[in-house]
Amino acid sequence: MLRRASSVTFALTLVVVAACGHQVTPSPSALNNDLSGHMQVKFGVNAPLDFNDVTYVIAIDMCGTGVPYPQALYTGYNSYTFAFLVGGGFGSTALPLLYQYYVNPNSSGSLTVLAVNNLNPSTTAFNPNYNGQNSEFEFTFVRSDLNNPLGIALPCPGSTPLPTLSPTATPTVSAGATPSASPAPTAVGATPSPSPTPSPLPSSVATASPYLSTWTFNLMTFAANHGPALDSLGYGGPTDNTFGGIVVDTTTTAAVTSYRNTPQAIPQLQAAYITYGEVDNYP
Repeated sequence: MLRRASSVTFALTLVVVAACGHQVTPSPSALNNDLSGHMQVKFGVNAPLDFNDVTYVIAIDMCGTGVPYPQALYTGYNSYTFAFLVGGGFGSTALPLLYQYYVNPNSSGSLTVLAVNNLNPSTTAFNPNYNGQNSEFEFTFVRSDLNNPLGIALPCPGSTPLPTLSPTATPTVSAGATPSASPAPTAVGATPSPSPTPSPLPSSVATASPYLSTWTFNLMTFAANHGPALDSLGYGGPTDNTFGGIVVDTTTTAAVTSYRNTPQAIPQLQAAYITYGEVDNYP
């Protein structure tokens, strides 16, 4: 049975607007406005974005295990399925980097982090100055890019193994490694880097998604070059574990917006101070 992180009261206003009575407006720059099958993430901060000193992270749980938090090493990263990273040595203002997370049952439950190299301009769009004030970026991606792109046999904890053509060994993280902060919420002591890619699933299997239709997002900032967590959408900022997440039903047209109240501590670097997040879905 999947473990779900508990949600408690948090100082954050969460506004959910479904398609009924509300028209979601696509980004005019995104894929010629044809957003069918896409998701759109808007990430706002309190000052002009700083892609040199800050890594901006979009973390997603697609397995129903809970909310991905910035101090994920304390919960074994069970709530991480994917993360997009941009800035601070990861990705670029042209194309963020995507990492896939999964627990390897063949390595005593160690977390494995693999880079996904299937993102391209034909399926994604990144606008580093969405609001015209340099304090908000917008990222649009196609949901199918996250349909187990590396063909992992057990992409979710407790899931039924999927058949693979020829399993390939992948790097794992030792449970005894020394914790170190990283802008990519990675396993203790590990930094995401391109790794050997497992053989793909048979086409008949690869089309069936192993994930739930409801996805949970969190937005975070980290200091550049594997630095510590600086902020997240929750009240506790870099150490928060109370935020209920931005929860999106991928089967319906919806815009889910999180406007943030004053956090417990404001980051010294204002470009890392998250003020707003939104995830829009287009079936």
